[in-house]
Amino acid sequence: MKKIALLAFAAVLMVACGPSREDRINQIEDFEDSIFEIAIAADPDVADQLTQMYVDFADKYPNDSLSPEYLMKAAEVQGNVLHTERSVELFDRIIADYPDFEDVPMCYFLKGNSLELNSQIEEAKAAYEEFLAKYPNHYMADQTRKMIPLLGMSYEEMLAYTLEHANDSLLIAQ
Repeated sequence: MKKIALLAFAAVLMVACGPSREDRINQIEDFEDSIFEIAIAADPDVADQLTQMYVDFADKYPNDSLSPEYLMKAAEVQGNVLHTERSVELFDRIIADYPDFEDVPMCYFLKGNSLELNSQIEEAKAAYEEFLAKYPNHYMADQTRKMIPLLGMSYEEMLAYTLEHANDSLLIAQ
């Protein structure tokens, strides 16, 4: 009788805890495989489902090395469907919760990019400047310095600016 009660308790515990780490990773990978066959940007609901899977994993396993990677993927997915606020929130979470994550510099840059795509020019500029202040020697730093003056410009204005500053060392390909 004790064995039956113990087995029943173990079964309840397993159900209550949900899928294992490996099951969650497999579910995420299967879902990624299925949605990348269709255009994820065409369906924000699919993007939100995948994002929720990534976030749920990070919530369940905050110390797992995959957690910041999944949060980064979630932020990029949200940026791709122009859910800027959610994308920025996820980049900020990575920056705050995983300061040693190797892609933190890209989080600052991509945060600026998400804001720029949503025409939040002043916020994008602030994010890019924060990136440059923290990572002035990052491989994206020179490109970022070149982009900042062009923020908010139309294509015609960008062309005129580029031609006007043709001798400017910042605009010459290095």
